[in-house]
Amino acid sequence: MLDTWFSSALWPFSTLGWPQDTWALKHYLPTAVLVTGFDILFFWVARMVMLTLHFTDQVPFKEVYVTGLVRDGHGNKMSKSKGNVLDPIDLIDGIALDDLVAKRTTGLMNPKQAEAIAKATKKEFPDGIASFGTDALRFTFASLATHGRDIKFDLQRCDGYRNFCNKLWNAARFVLMNVEGQEIATAACEPSFADRWIVARQQQMLTQIHEGYAHYRFDQVARAVYEFVWDEYCDWYLELAKVQIAQGGATAANTRRILLEVLESTLRAAHPLIPFITEELWQAVRAVQTGLTDADTLMRASFPHAGDTADAHALDQFKLLANACRALRSSMGLPPGQKVPLVIEGDATVMAYAPYLQSLARLESVVAVAHLPTDADAPVEVVGNYRLMLKVEIDRDAEISRLDKEIARLSGEVQKCEGKLGNAGFVDRAPAAVVAQERARLADFKATLEKVSAQRARL
Repeated sequence: MLDTWFSSALWPFSTLGWPQDTWALKHYLPTAVLVTGFDILFFWVARMVMLTLHFTDQVPFKEVYVTGLVRDGHGNKMSKSKGNVLDPIDLIDGIALDDLVAKRTTGLMNPKQAEAIAKATKKEFPDGIASFGTDALRFTFASLATHGRDIKFDLQRCDGYRNFCNKLWNAARFVLMNVEGQEIATAACEPSFADRWIVARQQQMLTQIHEGYAHYRFDQVARAVYEFVWDEYCDWYLELAKVQIAQGGATAANTRRILLEVLESTLRAAHPLIPFITEELWQAVRAVQTGLTDADTLMRASFPHAGDTADAHALDQFKLLANACRALRSSMGLPPGQKVPLVIEGDATVMAYAPYLQSLARLESVVAVAHLPTDADAPVEVVGNYRLMLKVEIDRDAEISRLDKEIARLSGEVQKCEGKLGNAGFVDRAPAAVVAQERARLADFKATLEKVSAQRARL
């Protein structure tokens, strides 16, 4: 059923509530396009071409978009007689186990299969199917829409994209909570490095989206939206925006403007994939962002176009510095709530990042010096021309004891892994994936052991 539903129309634009007369079909896709599965290219598609040529001397469509077949988690084609069909409505609304079993065992061509189908269903879905919602299901199939690829459907993918929808919802709530009733800049002022970066990164996302639609790569469109919203806007810019809003004045007002503008444009970009949540959030953004558009619904709003991406790497150095600080905290075993001073050796221009580093890396202060102290026991991270060190007073004996125990543990893990990999019976008989996993574990243990040993040597 899923493969029929997936291939029945110009997915993802014509299913689950996306109007046929909107900009997406007119702007991106030629009017003469057929969407189908590879298994009926001759039985149906070729005959349509031949008959239309015979009766009209014209071809019925210029392009054919071939989707993959949606199979069950074991790679088998979904079939009523096999009892492995998944109804999209059950994925959207959820279904209890008893109802799912009854649905799969009703109307079978061979009633004797009912018991085996019921047993398999109970094993695969012991708690039934949870409700994932329409948008999460749409986004899941968009992310899987790779050319010529059959899809082994996995509920965990739906769960992951449901989390993405929740992430977008919570990000929008954060933005609205920080802009409603507050001063919002009406014109652009001098942007920070973070502001310039997020705007440029969004333009990169829009470029990828336009390219994806032009080549029918809906999976690339979904990935571009996912990576921008989750990895860039939420994980980095929202945290940096908190620092800028706390500064107050023109900086805070301009940050609120950019928060709104980037969110609104992103909602328009993501609308073809997740129309319901984006419409709901867009209406809330429209209520606080005056002069946004004359459109009364997101479906009638214009699709964003890509612009300048020159500042897409403006945050690269800051990311390296922030990750270095986190690595130092981790290597020293500092609890998350403990704030400590950071000392940076290098150009004093790095102090422009100081307030952001304090917030994201939980630092007490940031100080730039010409040279790091030579008598300190703390580890050092190198980022380009900068050397970073957390200024922490430690109990040398206790730290040595802790590191010795960790070295002993890691050495034991290395010996276990080497013992397994040195056993010809294990390497020859174990699945290739298991052997590869064991080799990866060995490499990780060795890398960690090297770092811990170096830290122990410094003490």
